[in-house]
Amino acid sequence: MHINVFCIAVFFILAIDLIQSQSYTAVQPGGGQRVHALPFQNGFYRIILRGNQTNKQFTIIEGVVYMNEGARLHYHMFEDEMFFVTNGTLQFYVDGDQFCAKAGTTVYIPRNITQSIRNINSKPVHVQILFAPSGRENFLEEVSIINDNPPINATLANQLALRYGQVNLGEVSSWKDLNCVHDSSTLLKLSFYLMFSMFLSLIFNADFF
Repeated sequence: MHINVFCIAVFFILAIDLIQSQSYTAVQPGGGQRVHALPFQNGFYRIILRGNQTNKQFTIIEGVVYMNEGARLHYHMFEDEMFFVTNGTLQFYVDGDQFCAKAGTTVYIPRNITQSIRNINSKPVHVQILFAPSGRENFLEEVSIINDNPPINATLANQLALRYGQVNLGEVSSWKDLNCVHDSSTLLKLSFYLMFSMFLSLIFNADFF
């Protein structure tokens, strides 16, 4: 049985306040509060769990990162952050390192560590993000108003971010070409080769392997 690290982390955080909390929350697919989280036309995320639902232990959001979009370089002073990529492939920049995170990858980033994510050349990427402790939802609600009113006032957005402990640093100076794409063409070519070889072997009783 496969249990992802994201679910395990959420379980243990919930267990911390099990005695204090006597209620539960279930959010159905497509549920939660829609917010304009990123300064792009499609930069909408959903707040899935808020601090008032988790005894202020954490906040969970989820969203879709489209090609050539993603969070610019920044760091958080008040929260640790954890990503779980559910579909597609993201390229991460964390503390000077760059790497690909395909579906099923969990990335934990402590506070005060610089980070950025980008969908370099992949289909829309679905991601779940946990912030601990909670409070991130309040920033998202406020920045959503700014992002809903183009042209976006970057100065106002940066001031708001700083008030919530997020320091924005602009764009990553250079994204490396790590080929962060799930390339199915090789598998497809291999499948065609195998099927064609099997077809010939049936007709001519030949061994092509």
